[in-house]
Amino acid sequence: MAYSRIRFIITFAWFYGYTSLKRGYVYVATYMITPLSVLFLIYVISRGALLPYAILGGLLSIITMNSLSLVADVTFLRLELKLQDLLVSTHVKALDYLIGHILSNLIFSMPGIMVYILLGTLYGMFNAFRIIWLILVLTPLLISSSALAFFISTFIPHVRHSWGVASFLSIVFTIIPPLYYPAYAIPVIFLYPLLISPSTPASLVLQSAFGLYETDIILNYVTLIVETSIYVLLALKFSRWRSV
Repeated sequence: MAYSRIRFIITFAWFYGYTSLKRGYVYVATYMITPLSVLFLIYVISRGALLPYAILGGLLSIITMNSLSLVADVTFLRLELKLQDLLVSTHVKALDYLIGHILSNLIFSMPGIMVYILLGTLYGMFNAFRIIWLILVLTPLLISSSALAFFISTFIPHVRHSWGVASFLSIVFTIIPPLYYPAYAIPVIFLYPLLISPSTPASLVLQSAFGLYETDIILNYVTLIVETSIYVLLALKFSRWRSV
């Protein structure tokens, strides 16, 4: 039983991640265009002074946007292809399905991640300490954003609504929080409501780790882990897995 579930996760991640990447490479350019455009604008306006924020913001945005796009993907698979109806009647659990989507999203995001890693390397931003923090932050961000998207998708009644919801969440979770700009640019009182987005504590941790913003890095990382736990719990316990 355990072997078959693991095989499903690997197969689904390969099919929905790698094959989508191989056959739909144009979508890589689609999800890259926004963060690269913002990076260009920040570089021009700040004359390069805020480029580190744009590089970190691009990394966080790629993970967050692609994760939130699962709102549309999971809704389409559930309502149009009836895949969830099929899986419910098998040994596959909601956790397996969620992990499959998380891994497929990671595979699909790798080209964008590699581009920004290259940019950061050329700009001299990375060392061993920062790379460790990058991994420690991007992993829970991927999990939390994907879990939130999965949870929301199970309540969307029509596929046409899912595209708008995914686009709205992507903007709210990547443009408004301090991903592309210094966290000190906004008052702390306005920063607290933005913590509902996992990209906010993720950005605060990375800005602190990269020496761009002074804050309690441990407290913000704990916040990210707590949010990740909450969103995963919502996805597994309160999503409409069987009542679809």
